[in-house]
Amino acid sequence: MLSPTSGVADDLEEAVDPRVQVELETLNSATDDINKLEVDLDEARAAFRQLLMESTRRIDELARKLGSCIERARPYYEARLRAKEALHEAQAAAVRFERANSAHAAAKEMVFLAEEGLKSYLLQPEGRTFDHAWQEMLNHATMRVNESERERTLGEAEHRRTSLKYQEAEQRVQYLQKELKRPIAKSRYSSQPHHAFLLFQINLN
Repeated sequence: MLSPTSGVADDLEEAVDPRVQVELETLNSATDDINKLEVDLDEARAAFRQLLMESTRRIDELARKLGSCIERARPYYEARLRAKEALHEAQAAAVRFERANSAHAAAKEMVFLAEEGLKSYLLQPEGRTFDHAWQEMLNHATMRVNESERERTLGEAEHRRTSLKYQEAEQRVQYLQKELKRPIAKSRYSSQPHHAFLLFQINLN
C-alpha cells in the first residue's frame, strides 16, 4: 500500500527541470578537477621544498669551499653591480636625449614651414582678409621649439652625467680587479665564475 506522500514525491521528481541534472553533473566534474588540482599543488609544493633544500645545501657547500675570499672580493662585486646599474641609467638617458633631439628638430621644421606659409600669404594681393591661422601655427611652433630646446638641454645634461657616472664606475671595477686579483680568482671557484657572483648577490638579500 502506497503512503499518502508517495504520489506527491513522484510528482516532484517528474517536475524537476532536466537542466538541474546537467548542472549537478557539471558540479561533480568540477569537484573532481578541484581535487586533482589540489593533489598536483601538494606535489608541486613538495618538489619545491626539496629543490630549495638542495639549493641551500649546495650554496652552503660552495661557501665553505670558497672560504673568506668572497668577503675579501666583496668590493669588486659591489663595484660590478654599481657599474651595471650605471650603464642602464646611461642607456636610458641616451634614449631620452635622442627623443628630445628629434622632437626639437621636428619643431624647428614646423616653424620653418609656418614662416614660409605666412610669407607666401602676405605676398598675396591686398584686400584679402588676414588669416590668423598661419600666425597661430607659427606661435604654436615657436613655443614647441622653446619647450623642446629645454627638454633637449636637460636630456643632454642628464646623458652627460650618467655617462660620466658609468665611466667612473667602470674605472672602479678595473681598479679593484687589479687590486683584488687573488681573492677574485679564488672566489671564482675553478671554471665557474658565476658561482661567486651568485653567492655575493644572495648574501645581499
